[in-house]
Amino acid sequence: MDVPVRESVLWRVFPARYILAVLGSIGFAIVYGLKVNLSVAMVGMLNHTAIKMAQVAEGGHENKSVHDLLGGEEECAPTGGSSNVTEQDGPFVWSSEVQGIVLSCYFWGYFVSQLPAARIAELYSAKWVMFFSVFINVVCTLLTPVMCELHYSAAVLMRIGEGIGGGVTFPAMHTLLSKWAPPSERSFMAALTYAGTSLGTVISMLMAGVLTANIGWESVFYVMGGLSLIWCVLWVVLVQDSPQQQRFMTADERAMVTTALGNQGQQSHKHNHPVPWKAVFTSPAFLAILVAHTCSNFGWRNCHSFVLK
Repeated sequence: MDVPVRESVLWRVFPARYILAVLGSIGFAIVYGLKVNLSVAMVGMLNHTAIKMAQVAEGGHENKSVHDLLGGEEECAPTGGSSNVTEQDGPFVWSSEVQGIVLSCYFWGYFVSQLPAARIAELYSAKWVMFFSVFINVVCTLLTPVMCELHYSAAVLMRIGEGIGGGVTFPAMHTLLSKWAPPSERSFMAALTYAGTSLGTVISMLMAGVLTANIGWESVFYVMGGLSLIWCVLWVVLVQDSPQQQRFMTADERAMVTTALGNQGQQSHKHNHPVPWKAVFTSPAFLAILVAHTCSNFGWRNCHSFVLK
């Protein structure tokens, strides 16, 4: 059943499909931003002095001086002045192995959630799947400082939770765009939406560095997580699964979108064709895209996860 629209000049200036694309882009920026902020905050979280001393002590060099234990690099020259700045130590003495686990376990959750989320988004509600994705990232981010104080394994659980949320973003947004993006605007809306992944990464790394240096590493999680709650409210209020369910739009826009898509939302159940899996996995074009995307993502993920480690 179609929900009656609420005609307003506002919806003519800001069409509902573009509000979806912009909020989707911000949602991706939040998810990707909350994923990489730990990579920056960890610089301020770790007790670098204790870690280096422990590493050298394990190598059997207990009799060396503190300066030698630190490799003679405990100070560095700032770019804007001549005085030396001493590297600040945080509270956590995490070995390289622990750091690697904490940073990489995000992808454990990311891996397992994608396929189930895609099916849930198709059968039930892509809007709420996307909301769950961002909300679980926000909750886990806000809890990260407390969990880190308890034990690094608790921080691992938070990261896995963020990964589970992050893994459902693309399936949910694919489903939403299939119901909202007219063929003539599909490329534009997809580009606008998915641009948030790169934008969020850049903004988060810059913002996390500033917050860590000026306020403290805990502020990275509290500030970024708290600001993200605003998106959750806007998403619930302004976004719906299909034009037929959206009241904050004009009748002309609803007619344009549904006509351009051929009412596919209502016809999808009548033409539920089986997926030709054999043809898919033997397609040279598909395999080429698969290899290229895998290689690209391998370098990209490693870069923004471990570049500051």
